[in-house]
Amino acid sequence: METYCIYLRKSRVDAEAEARGEGETLARHQRTLMELARQRNLQVVKEYREIVSGDSIAARPQMQAMLADIEARKYTGVLCMEIERLARGNTIDQGIVTQAFKDSGTLIITPVKTYDPNNEIDEEYFEFSLFMSRREYKTIKRRMQAGRLAAIKEGCYISPDAPYGYRKIHPEPKVHTLEIVPEEAETVRLIYDLYLAGKGARAITSELNRRNIPARKTPLWELPSVRKILKNPVYAGFLQWHTQENKDVCYQGLHPAIIEPELFQKVQEQRLSHPAAQVTLKKNLCNYYHNILYCGSCGHQMGRRFIKTSGKEHLLCRYHQCTGKSVSSSLESVDATLLAALHYRIEELKEIKEQQKQPEKMKTENPRRALEHELEKIIRQQNKLYDFLEQEIYDTNTFLGRMKLLNQKKQEVQKQLAECRKEETRPQRSPEESITQIEYVLEHFHQADAEEKNRLLHSIIIRIDYFKTEKACYRKSDTDLKLKIQFI
Repeated sequence: METYCIYLRKSRVDAEAEARGEGETLARHQRTLMELARQRNLQVVKEYREIVSGDSIAARPQMQAMLADIEARKYTGVLCMEIERLARGNTIDQGIVTQAFKDSGTLIITPVKTYDPNNEIDEEYFEFSLFMSRREYKTIKRRMQAGRLAAIKEGCYISPDAPYGYRKIHPEPKVHTLEIVPEEAETVRLIYDLYLAGKGARAITSELNRRNIPARKTPLWELPSVRKILKNPVYAGFLQWHTQENKDVCYQGLHPAIIEPELFQKVQEQRLSHPAAQVTLKKNLCNYYHNILYCGSCGHQMGRRFIKTSGKEHLLCRYHQCTGKSVSSSLESVDATLLAALHYRIEELKEIKEQQKQPEKMKTENPRRALEHELEKIIRQQNKLYDFLEQEIYDTNTFLGRMKLLNQKKQEVQKQLAECRKEETRPQRSPEESITQIEYVLEHFHQADAEEKNRLLHSIIIRIDYFKTEKACYRKSDTDLKLKIQFI
């Protein structure tokens, strides 16, 4: 016995027609196809009604079910309004649909024409119709994306749901923007204040729930919601657009800001370079290099991760756009390198201590003064270059090339001089005090827990910059691991 099924799916045009009040599309299509079946005396045994919108087969469960039944040869034919309703996705999806109908010999019946996929002419027309459908879809999608981008550039908020702290308003026709919900805005400001005060997103979530501050969509505050609020530029008065080059571009919105742009930027910098401390479920610190160890390539803080394959803890740069491609190291390797550096620092301090005992004339020149002399020398050389150019001793290309080299050297000396002056203004320990403190750290480091280790390291170190680009293997240890340590 010949049996048939019906496949119903809305198109974007149908949705727009419904918005204009032209009636429910699927119900109208169902009546049309049932009338077609009655006229041709076709026995319809099942209906597949797609109620979700999706470009691909993977996003359309009813299409998946129907294709499975077609491949099982359950139907003589499928009734649908147009061929385009079956597949508008990429060429792979179109190929899957075409092959399923062709292998099973299932007919495609529309109010206009019946297609036999095993008829050469019908097959070509079927494939051509799917191709034109895909092309039309891409054109519509491109036009809609351009419209969305134009609206965002004008400051309109086009997302369907307003973020926490706002509600959607339409002050003018075709103008979509946001207005502040005062009680929610206060919560947003509280979240930013707590984060800048040193609390992480998890701690902020707990604090909001402890204060019984209501969330919008859930009974309690959840961690992803707080993280989303902390990184959403809408709160600073901007709208974000994700480009095809995987870049986020911000445009000024029409809506008022809840957070000052400077404060928002400060939070983003802290999120990237000073993330919240990694803690255990019992709120105990587990990364004792927190706020001490930073990636030497991008400047962001190094994180801790347990590697199952090796059974060891590793330290790594978590910033996905790290320019230097820093490679992780085992925690043991970093500890060993650090402790070796502390022993070396003690020897350095002993030499400085001995130098301070020598007569004044035997002491080495002040490093700041040496850098100032070097900077003066570079400036004199630059002035001579102008003289050589005026006297036509140097041509323009030679002048520009040498000036470029001197400028690079000048910038480096100025950077070193700024660091030197910064060091001079920082309270200095005597060599004896520094030696005593480092020896204390070395003596107690191995027995201390993570929180105590963090405190010990902070007592002698301002910052550690981490450098490593070569991966370790069984033939090679962490040979290129380097730590640049700035001591107190």
